[in-house]
Amino acid sequence: MKKVILLFTIVILTLEASAQYDPDAKVVLDAMSAKYKKVVAFSASFSQKMENKSAGIDESLDGKITVKGGKYKLEILDSEVYNNGKEVWVFTPELEEVTVSTYDPTEEEITPGNVYDLYKQGFKYALISEMSNGDRVIELDPESREKSYHKIRMIIDANNGVKSFTVFEKTGNRYLYTVTNFKPMSSLSDTFFNFDTAKYPDVEIVDFR
Repeated sequence: MKKVILLFTIVILTLEASAQYDPDAKVVLDAMSAKYKKVVAFSASFSQKMENKSAGIDESLDGKITVKGGKYKLEILDSEVYNNGKEVWVFTPELEEVTVSTYDPTEEEITPGNVYDLYKQGFKYALISEMSNGDRVIELDPESREKSYHKIRMIIDANNGVKSFTVFEKTGNRYLYTVTNFKPMSSLSDTFFNFDTAKYPDVEIVDFR
C-alpha cells in the first residue's frame, strides 16, 4: 500500500512540474522573444478592454506604444508617457502639467512593450492549446503570490508574434490587450524617449525625483 501511495505521489509531482514549466511552452515563448529581440525598435497600436462581470464593467480604450530596448513612449487616453530608462515623464496636455519621477524597473506594469520577455523570470508557463490557424495559447502563472494578478494568457500566432494577452487580476478584473499595426524600425534616436521641456515652456513640471 505504501508503494502505491509513493508511486501516486511521484506521478502527481511529475505532472505538476511539467505543467508549471512546460518545455513546449518554452519553445514557443523563446521563439517569440527572439523575434522581438532582433528588432531595433518598433511601434504598435493596441486596444485595451477591461471587464469585470460581477461588477458590470466593460470598458475599452486604444493606445500606441513605441519601444526601443528598455525605453518606451506610451500614448493612451489624453496622456503621453516617456520612459528614457532613467526617468518617467507623464504629460497631460489638457492639464498643462507633466510629472517626472525616477524610473524603477521593479514597479513596471505589464505592457505591450515588456510582455515579450515577461516569462523569463518569476513565472511558470504551460501550452494550453494549438489552434488550426497556427495560434498557440500559453498561460503564465506568477510564482509570487503577492502579485495583483494570478494569470496571464497569451495568444501567439504562427509567425511568433503576440496577437493578444489577457491579465487576470485577483479582484475579478480582466484586461485584454490586442496588438495591431506592429511596425518594426531599423533605427530610432534615444532622444525620442525624452520629454522636451523646451517645446512646452508653459507646462507645469511636478518633480517627484
